[in-house]
Amino acid sequence: MSQEPLELLPFEKWSELQTMFKADWPRGISGYTVLETQRVLIEKGGNYGFKVYCPFGDLRSGMVAVNVKDTFHEIIVLCPQDDTEKLEGALTRTKIVNLQEYDVIPFAPYHVRQCVQRVLGEHVKLKLMSTDAFIYDKPTTFTGNDMPEGISFGILSSEHLDLVDSKWPYRYDSSRWYLNLMINVKFGYGLFEGGKLIAWVLLNESGALLNLYTLESHRKKGYAELIVKLVSNILVKEGKPVVAFCIKGNENGRKLYEKLGFLNTHSVEWCFLNNKFISLLDVYY
Repeated sequence: MSQEPLELLPFEKWSELQTMFKADWPRGISGYTVLETQRVLIEKGGNYGFKVYCPFGDLRSGMVAVNVKDTFHEIIVLCPQDDTEKLEGALTRTKIVNLQEYDVIPFAPYHVRQCVQRVLGEHVKLKLMSTDAFIYDKPTTFTGNDMPEGISFGILSSEHLDLVDSKWPYRYDSSRWYLNLMINVKFGYGLFEGGKLIAWVLLNESGALLNLYTLESHRKKGYAELIVKLVSNILVKEGKPVVAFCIKGNENGRKLYEKLGFLNTHSVEWCFLNNKFISLLDVYY
């Protein structure tokens, strides 16, 4: 009987895998931040079953991580080196993971996307959402963060869930469950006027900025820039990089991150594996 090629990586060894992704900076940033953020989630009681596997137990060959968020099934595939031979072999032979049973592979660099395509075969046509990775990885915090009169900064709570979910352009049938998880572990931040939420941004389970939004009646006042600065400063003080994925063609997002000194380091793809959530691409196209 052949040995299962995907070996479960114990939580205690995640830091060793992070070291591999750190050596592949900036391309390896998603591998690094997803492990770091999942560690925080577990410590905060937000463990929802995230699992990390390594091809043949070889950390240099990257990871295949099962990231099931209620009805939305992600499979994270990353490799900290150009050579994806072991990763491809493991994905081809594994009995643990069937790629076509998942909905999407997020933030896949080019070499990983090519690897996945070879595993699936040319008859399977991936639907792609192209994004640019913007990274702020400096030790200096942002200045010029004075609050306008009547505006305050704070943590989101469950009372804000319906509003945040309703305004997310990528919402899906269980996105409320997902956003509730992020809010419960205090990964959501907002600007408030008179106690009312007017702008917000969250951190997702992979450590990237998520759902940056300002209510229409409060736009053109610099609130998006302000809240990105404030949340970035929290991460910088914790010694963490700030990551934002900006869909190609989102000029407002690109201009904001460039203005703040984020570097557009590389492009990645969200690879949709079936038609279950293909409507999310309608927002993009």
